[in-house]
Amino acid sequence: MAKMLNVEIETSGVDANEAKEWVNELANVYADMQIEDVNVSGNKISFKAGFQGMDDTDPEDIKTKIEEYLTMNEAFQANKINVR
Repeated sequence: MAKMLNVEIETSGVDANEAKEWVNELANVYADMQIEDVNVSGNKISFKAGFQGMDDTDPEDIKTKIEEYLTMNEAFQANKINVR
């Protein structure tokens, strides 16, 4: 079981369907990443993320992967990324 952390990405505005697709692609690009409970509301994208088989995942691990994927596929402008 993966340790799941809460992720919130604040944007300047994003299409809900595009944002959900982006989060699902994030999980596809990083095959060991698990994503749950995706929610897009206004300028916020939130979801739970963890790595399969890792109980010691820390917030910086998740944030690094999100920032890396944003560089590869910038579907929206991320103003702030919180992982806890």
